[in-house]
Amino acid sequence: MNTEDLQISAGKLEETLIEFSQKDVEASALYADLKPLLKLVKDGVITTPWEWGQIPGRYWFSERGLQAYEQLEQAFATFCIELTGGETPALKWMREFRSQDN
Repeated sequence: MNTEDLQISAGKLEETLIEFSQKDVEASALYADLKPLLKLVKDGVITTPWEWGQIPGRYWFSERGLQAYEQLEQAFATFCIELTGGETPALKWMREFRSQDN
């Protein structure tokens, strides 16, 4: 787990949540759910990877309509990847493979 990357992704997610919270009540509710976790990350308290199931908010995108906001969904996904230990070799390979197709 790279704590610097995790803190950067937490900051980007928080900025994005603040932006979309002004547009959508669901984004505001997601921000309220994630705010304590984001603070722990920014304060450097979290130093070991979490399991995917421990991360609050993962259902807000599919069940509450937030998947309409690609920028927010991407920021959340990046944060979750960092919180769970960073990119796996398989994910890195997939990203490289997909970028070659473009």
